[in-house]
Amino acid sequence: MVVDSCLDANGKSVALTYLASLEVDIATQVKLIVATHWHDDHIRGIAQLLREASSARFACSAALRREEFMTLVAADENFVLIEHKSGISEFSEVLRTLQARPGEARTGGPDHWASDGMRLFYHTNPCPVEVYALSPSSQSITDALGGIARLVPSRGQIIRKFPCISPNDVAVVLLVSTEALSFLLGSDLETGRHPRCGWKGVVSSSRLRPRTLSMAYKVAHHGSENADLREIWTDLLTAKPYALLAPFAKGPSPLPSKDDVLRMKRSTDKLYCTAWPPGKSPPRRDNAVERTMREILRSHRATRKTPGQIRLRGSMLGGSESISVGLFDYAVRL
Repeated sequence: MVVDSCLDANGKSVALTYLASLEVDIATQVKLIVATHWHDDHIRGIAQLLREASSARFACSAALRREEFMTLVAADENFVLIEHKSGISEFSEVLRTLQARPGEARTGGPDHWASDGMRLFYHTNPCPVEVYALSPSSQSITDALGGIARLVPSRGQIIRKFPCISPNDVAVVLLVSTEALSFLLGSDLETGRHPRCGWKGVVSSSRLRPRTLSMAYKVAHHGSENADLREIWTDLLTAKPYALLAPFAKGPSPLPSKDDVLRMKRSTDKLYCTAWPPGKSPPRRDNAVERTMREILRSHRATRKTPGQIRLRGSMLGGSESISVGLFDYAVRL
């Protein structure tokens, strides 16, 4: 399974490069691709990945199963985007890829519209493996209708990028479990506006509450406070779980903040981040160059040429004792 997507400096899916290094037959061995939500930083390159993984089923949030969202996707070519790529454009490519598949593999849309309690994958050999969606809730899906409708621009409108629905209650949280291991993948799900939305809906649902606690957690929404509930750590995870962070470096306040890190370290001493600090100071340049950049750019930042990576590996039969952590490029233990 591959969850979400990002591109390297050469415009290639990072997941494709990694799986190829493991000699995975991507066309036959990748069984499921999940787009947890349609924000640009989570979906870039996912159509490229889907083309290569030609036998994989595709899943995305059921909140997108709306006429308004499909209007955005279908009208993508009629809008002028300043940014050359957006989540809408990527999703449009995904649909074209699914429709172009031959024979019985052809589909008019995602194979799974994921929502709370839906089992997306099940396999029994060499031992049972299950993948469940724990969100979005029915209430979150209902609430998303009005938010998506407001995103539809008028024909010919010039827009930099499609705005995000906030708070993000419709992202897909995944539970991956075997007899010996359970991992919680938190996506960008935020806490929720009321008890039936977001993380509040996940932790308060007796029907969805996992039977076993997860020993590893992909931390939600870059470690931001608006995606953190104490009950995630106490009710869904083992004591001192492995916690994996992907930072967000854009904007004036990169995530996670130092306070966010201190808050998470009160729950676990096994906290890892793909790059730290999340923002990176630009190199010193000639004063004239700096002055020109300030005049023409709203903001700018230095970028890393290769993304840091954290690899958490464990035996499906060996439990938590079998887990090992590999850190690559800029990844660190905090």
